[in-house]
Amino acid sequence: MERRVLSHEVTSGLQDDDVLLERIPDAIYDGMVAMFARQYHFNNGEKMRLSNYFVKISRALNDEMVAFIQETIQGLEQQQFPTMPAPDGFQPSPNNLLEAELKGGFTLASFDLAVTDGGMKNIEFQSVATYPISAAKLNQYLLDNLPLDDGYIFSNSPQTDWQSFTRLYGRLLAGENNQRVALVDRKVKGQKTNFEFFATQQELAVPVDIVDMEDIFEDHGELFYTLPPNPTPLKLSRFYNRILLAEALFEDDYPNNSEAWGFRFDKAYQALKFINHPIKQFEVSKRLSPYIQHPCNPDCYELAEVAQHFKEGRLKYQDYVWKHKWGAAGHRLVLAPDAATLTELADCLEDYIAQSKVAFKVFKTDDKQEKIVELRFMTAVENGETIIVPMARIGHVVNNGNGDSTFKIHFSDNNKEGYGFSPVVIMNSE
Repeated sequence: MERRVLSHEVTSGLQDDDVLLERIPDAIYDGMVAMFARQYHFNNGEKMRLSNYFVKISRALNDEMVAFIQETIQGLEQQQFPTMPAPDGFQPSPNNLLEAELKGGFTLASFDLAVTDGGMKNIEFQSVATYPISAAKLNQYLLDNLPLDDGYIFSNSPQTDWQSFTRLYGRLLAGENNQRVALVDRKVKGQKTNFEFFATQQELAVPVDIVDMEDIFEDHGELFYTLPPNPTPLKLSRFYNRILLAEALFEDDYPNNSEAWGFRFDKAYQALKFINHPIKQFEVSKRLSPYIQHPCNPDCYELAEVAQHFKEGRLKYQDYVWKHKWGAAGHRLVLAPDAATLTELADCLEDYIAQSKVAFKVFKTDDKQEKIVELRFMTAVENGETIIVPMARIGHVVNNGNGDSTFKIHFSDNNKEGYGFSPVVIMNSE
């Protein structure tokens, strides 16, 4: 297996001041919660929680992560990674793609990295826009209300401000002519991430409709949508895709379920542009990890290539997690693989990677809790300009008494005080 070596050098291990957790003062935290409730219909603690701690990261660590991201992007644009065929229903029409995606790049992505004692460790890439608007707003609110004079909140540059951030996202979604945007997901009312939909609608100076994919239909080569209860169809010209392809494939039987799907991602439509076409979720995904050799990237292999190594004991099941290449939100994630799992997956081994487990650094905070941190760097590219929003997930560790630890980082496992969705500030001091 050939790996592409990224050239950027990183520091050895995590320095003492690279990542710090600090409690958010109660008055500021209450203001954050109230703002999210008022503006984004976010009920704190219902489906997920805003943490009452925030994360400080050093500029040196931030810059290392940005270099890692930029070199990965460059590798994609220069086609230095293996290609893979798209499943039925996802190969796009070139006329419906934005220029960056047409040229092999992407418009939106997230890079998730675990904070460990040995430094930052990549968990996964995904071409999914998770919470960029709401996370940036959370970071900005903290910066506006805490005396952090040497702090900044956009990883790409200390000079990036809220106005330049919203301007880039507005152009990306609505185009130069400020066209109406359909933000599309499945089951939009029940999505635990729908507060991000409202944030996008509130914070960008562009017209945004929140659309359920079941309300989209085709007519004479064009797409239209309705916004219940109004039955009047609206023409769809800017399709901001929030649909996870894992959910489309594994839960909604796309493209075979024509009752649910009134359109296809592989069909040419008139006067339509996809923003973040789901083909990118195949290309920018965990499938890349086996081909990157870098201190930030844990050992990772194509499962099909090392299956025999597991059988023979040369690789130990307990040292790895197995991940579906384009799974997301826990889809087809095997946390405790064994010989029986290998047998069960025999017909689809090529769809999985085997990634070495990482041990998160444990932070002890003033509330007597132990916490772990995952940093997410959400990247947007528009007309050659890149803006990166950091956010954090604060989770916990479970020790089973046998010397083994399980790291709980997902929001559903951390919906309690002290944990959850956390703002991030980058400290500019040397």
